[in-house]
Amino acid sequence: MPQTSRYEMWRSLLYYSFDGDRLCSEAEAAFSARTQCLIGDPAQLLHYRSSAVSGRGLPAAVANDRETYVIGVVIDGERRYEQDGASPVVSRVGDFFLFDNRGYSRVQWSDHRAVQLSVARADLEQRLGGTIPDPAELMRLLESSQMGKALKAQMRLAARLTASAKDAERAFLLEQLMQLALFTCETATEALGSRNAAPSDLFVSARQLIEQNVSRPAFDAKALQAHMGCSRATLYRAFAEAGTSVSEAIAEARIARAKAMLARAPDMPVGLVAARSGWYDNASFARAFRRREGMSPSEFREHARIS
Repeated sequence: MPQTSRYEMWRSLLYYSFDGDRLCSEAEAAFSARTQCLIGDPAQLLHYRSSAVSGRGLPAAVANDRETYVIGVVIDGERRYEQDGASPVVSRVGDFFLFDNRGYSRVQWSDHRAVQLSVARADLEQRLGGTIPDPAELMRLLESSQMGKALKAQMRLAARLTASAKDAERAFLLEQLMQLALFTCETATEALGSRNAAPSDLFVSARQLIEQNVSRPAFDAKALQAHMGCSRATLYRAFAEAGTSVSEAIAEARIARAKAMLARAPDMPVGLVAARSGWYDNASFARAFRRREGMSPSEFREHARIS
């Protein structure tokens, strides 16, 4: 873009749920930015560098955007984030940073480089039991988490690989990165003590474990019971009271995962979709898929492409 219009283009077109401050003429003339985006549904991965910026974070409803939650890592520079009613958060090189577009906030960056992952806010809320901690608290928990270190490394690695990766590889990287981010937030917040399930929450907790482990073919009712630390009778009763069974819930989760990959990654081989969804072989996957969806995986993919 011409130097005279770079910042205005960036401010008015490329920011989502964010109203960038206007710059003085000298700063606007010197402004420079570059970004690489991997955009999927529901996750997005951005790797970017930019001159200093500041502005106001806007609620999704005001910005005509969908509700998302951003988890990022500062590569160079410094970021200050202050959400209305919450403690201010300063992120420096190597730190996580967060952005929640449900409410108003204030953001200030120095000259910087960063990588960030945007996930659906509803997905994060579901994984955290309905409540997302204060940004300062969640960032503290992520920084002290072993999985947080893994998430930082994987985000930076994915950002480097996406430019040269094939489309199917990009889709797979983005899906796995999203699941890693959700899982990391979930395990990190267990330290708050808010995730200790009461007996009435057994079914909800079990379903969350199924979602976390659904890609493992060996994950079955026995493995779920071992993870939950309860008796077989207690586990089966919780699912029966919810109108389903353990095996049915696991199968449903695997089919849901397969449908998402079939729709989002049109070039991914069906056999790979089956493997990534926790099926031992293509034949059992195809039978289960047709029984539940009334069509083959390939037919479902074609239908999703047309619609």
